[in-house]
Amino acid sequence: MPMINVAFLLLIFFLMTAVIAPLDPVRIDPPEADGSAEAAGDVVLFVEREGTLWRDGQRRTSLGPLSGLSVELRVARDLDGAILARVLADAQQAGAITVQLVVARPRE
Repeated sequence: MPMINVAFLLLIFFLMTAVIAPLDPVRIDPPEADGSAEAAGDVVLFVEREGTLWRDGQRRTSLGPLSGLSVELRVARDLDGAILARVLADAQQAGAITVQLVVARPRE
């Protein structure tokens, strides 16, 4: 079997077995901060500038149960602080273990 056939078979294999990450339900421009820790949560919540909440790709009016879960929070850069405080308090009341605020690295 010529090497080009093997290369194409490997290419097809890797394309077929690759896991494609789902797209974010909304486009969020996160705030910037220094740091190198990677966020990893069981649940990803998106909060738009107006306070609209997204979970599991669907618009929500409440967080729902978060008992024993780690939450990754992605908020808009210009989100009002009062809305952020409300979302954090709601996550605590819903039973979230930890809430990680996702930020972007500053552009150099």
